Amino acid sequence: MPLACRSSCRSGLLAFTLLLIAAPEAPANQSSTQISQADIDGSVVSFLPKLNGEGANIVARLDLGGPFDTQTQWTFVAAILPGSHTDGASEEPVKGGALTQCFVHELRPQCTYTTATNDSALDYSIPIELYSARVVYRGLDNTSPLLMTVTGGSHGGDGGHFVHTEIYGYERQLDTFKSVFSNATGSNNNQKTRFIEEGPLRGDVIVDEPAGCCYRIKVYRLGASGRYTSILSYRGRTVYGDGNPLSVSDSEMPEILRRLGLWHNGDALPIPHEGCTPVMRGGEEWCQ
Repeated sequence: MPLACRSSCRSGLLAFTLLLIAAPEAPANQSSTQISQADIDGSVVSFLPKLNGEGANIVARLDLGGPFDTQTQWTFVAAILPGSHTDGASEEPVKGGALTQCFVHELRPQCTYTTATNDSALDYSIPIELYSARVVYRGLDNTSPLLMTVTGGSHGGDGGHFVHTEIYGYERQLDTFKSVFSNATGSNNNQKTRFIEEGPLRGDVIVDEPAGCCYRIKVYRLGASGRYTSILSYRGRTVYGDGNPLSVSDSEMPEILRRLGLWHNGDALPIPHEGCTPVMRGGEEWCQ
């Protein structure tokens, strides 16, 4: 949520309840064969709550068995619940309820979603849209997979909205998925949560958010606890609106690497993308 909206927008934290619910056990013979996508979708729609006879709308589905080599069949399913949400461009609630994200074990959905405790529309902090759901890899040659989802809340009057990033890992011994990273940022000031997919920081997460004149840079790494924890936090030199076309994490990459002992003065600058000849200006990286 943009700063201008923090004092004027209603908070949805008191009006809604976050639920993690699992369906009852399915018959044992359902695990012996590959279950169809239609049956998986049907199990999710049947399991999720209805409103005035209207059921959830499936918006995405991702098989997890192949990338994670799961012991049994697992599927990620995202759906929009019936209902409505607030929107800064409309005085009236807009059709479309909360986004739910489900890990479906064979035909047993385990879903996280929000429900209203009254008749009001969903507030700005509640995810209503799935931007992406994809498998990312911490290791070389597509090893150590993780599932990363990016979702968004409804937009405020200035166009800003919450962007939620969640990363899940697979626990083979328990044959289950669990969240290992969760973060939310605004959207109006080039802030971003980025999973690094190559280079010396592969598998790390960089979060940059505006902090006064510049950006606060945070780096997270998957630790022994099984969750991502902060390994670096500092105020960068990248200034909002300075004209640098690179993302904040790219413009700050030499300083990030230097602080982690992975880059020294005189080393070649990291190349953010093909066709960029990197140079340093005022402590941040630019393309020449």
